[in-house]
Amino acid sequence: MTFMSPLLPLPMPLAPLAWLTGLRRVPDNSVVTVHRFGRFVRALGPGWRWTLPGLDQLGRPVCLIGHHLSVVGADGTEVELYYQILDPALAGEALDDIDALVIREALPLLDAPTGTDELKTAMNQQLGPKGLRVIRCRFA
Repeated sequence: MTFMSPLLPLPMPLAPLAWLTGLRRVPDNSVVTVHRFGRFVRALGPGWRWTLPGLDQLGRPVCLIGHHLSVVGADGTEVELYYQILDPALAGEALDDIDALVIREALPLLDAPTGTDELKTAMNQQLGPKGLRVIRCRFA
């Protein structure tokens, strides 16, 4: 197995050398948060990225598309939400626990009796400035 460098393939014994230089590969359709001294610094998009070795800590990769949540309101109303991340930079530090952010935003809207179109519109108004978009919602 070889570690692929943007310039040439590196044999496995040289892979730690690439890691020590700060080269990281973010999978396609994913984003990774970078933390320095425990604070959020930026979000890395797909591809080969350079980080500061020893200072930057990477979070786990978060898929940009295909998120599905089932949210249950206080009155027992259950809704299924499908959403995607449009702008990881706007989502920022919330990328590490993006599902919790969507649930927090959805719970107050479930208390008011609305239809699926109104719920989707209200969710997009709240989540749009955070770089997210609800694709589909339906009551279960």
